[in-house]
Amino acid sequence: MLADGAHVAQGKLYILGGQWDRLVVASFPLTHPMMALALVIKVEYNEAPKNYDLSIDLTLDGQAIGVKAAGKLSIGHSAGLVRGAAQYAPIAIPFANVTFSAPGRYEWVIGMDTDELGRVPLEVTQSVDIPGLPPGMSVQPPPAS
Repeated sequence: MLADGAHVAQGKLYILGGQWDRLVVASFPLTHPMMALALVIKVEYNEAPKNYDLSIDLTLDGQAIGVKAAGKLSIGHSAGLVRGAAQYAPIAIPFANVTFSAPGRYEWVIGMDTDELGRVPLEVTQSVDIPGLPPGMSVQPPPAS
């Protein structure tokens, strides 16, 4: 999920302002000051112990735009884990000052090794000024047909 902020402490994922998928902006380009990608990755018993390459890329209409994160994910069998039981790895990746140059469907593409694990969508649209509304107030345009 996409959140205003997130972090992991003592194996728990803490989320601030989570599960949003839309930005309505006055104009482009827009630099969004802070957001975080909050992930929980299920790791089956037979997939550990192992090191994985984790990658995250922000795309616009399927094309990478240069905002990315990468790192190693090391999963072992935690103490007391019942043989055959899955584990869950909570991960929080903050992104500061992400610039959106145009409206469209953005997606955070999450990969592990050579597999795509999933996508987190983010729709970025421009607001429309309506004559007669007070200054600074605007509405989102209806979706294109």
